[in-house]
Amino acid sequence: MLLIRTACFFVWFVAEAGQTGWILIHCDYQKAGGISLTKSMTGYGRGTASGSSLTVTAELKSVNSRYLDIKCKLPKAAAFLETAVKERLQENVSRGKLELSVDVEGGALKKREISIDWELAEAYMVKLKAIRSAFDLRGEISLDTLLLQSEDILVEEAQPELTELPDLVGQALDEALEAFLSMRTTEGTALASDIRNRMSAIQAMLKQLTELRPQVMDAYRQRIQDRIASYVDGALPETSRLHQEIALLAEKGDITEELIRLESHLDQLAANLEKEGAVGRTCDFILQEMQREVNTIGSKSTASSISIIVVSLKSELEKIKEQVQNIE
Repeated sequence: MLLIRTACFFVWFVAEAGQTGWILIHCDYQKAGGISLTKSMTGYGRGTASGSSLTVTAELKSVNSRYLDIKCKLPKAAAFLETAVKERLQENVSRGKLELSVDVEGGALKKREISIDWELAEAYMVKLKAIRSAFDLRGEISLDTLLLQSEDILVEEAQPELTELPDLVGQALDEALEAFLSMRTTEGTALASDIRNRMSAIQAMLKQLTELRPQVMDAYRQRIQDRIASYVDGALPETSRLHQEIALLAEKGDITEELIRLESHLDQLAANLEKEGAVGRTCDFILQEMQREVNTIGSKSTASSISIIVVSLKSELEKIKEQVQNIE
């Protein structure tokens, strides 16, 4: 992954000694060239296809969802296509709550014909009379009795115009899907760009923490020595064992490991933004780990210079997490 540094950030610092000021840091996670593969979970697309007597319109929209949820609204004439339509959507979308609405217009839908299977109706009558006679049943065999078998006797004739319906639905869906995916990609690119900018700001803060660490550690050691000295009413004895213990206590406040892990998480986040497919949940997990590391840094150091940066880090991570919630 090729990264270029194209931006600079001013970061406010508070040194342990009390000095304050702005540091100008050049650092950016913006990618050099190419188009981001990150997709948003929000999108909309519309497609239309016309045949000899039918016009099909498909509208597809989606919002954020933890999983893939597809709801299709198809007219009765196209209900048999629902499975194929869902499979088509599943091939192109991994996450999000999708709603597909298909509308079919045309004269053929208003001119449905119903035919009667006379032979089957007669066969039913013969068998029903035989059953009545065999079991000595009372009552007449009425039209209501035959209507119980209406699905077999009354047959809806297929209209020739409807034979083109599957192709038209497919064409309209493909057009809607193309516009839908284009919108998700465009918004995803914008989301990724904003996330990278915030990642660059975070990296600048990590660099500042790295630069502040030695003086913060020295100040921490000095505070330990002063506290111990106050207990013994004077200067500390010059013993190597005592200084080793002080050094060990100071090391517990060292944030080097957390800084290294945060840098690694930033690289992982950047790599996932370049991957194709659903990366939103992976990015969300990485951000949780980063928040944990930042919390550890905050608990290890009480220095005001560190605390101010920790607050800023938490703010940026929270903003990135909000954006990641929109990523597929």
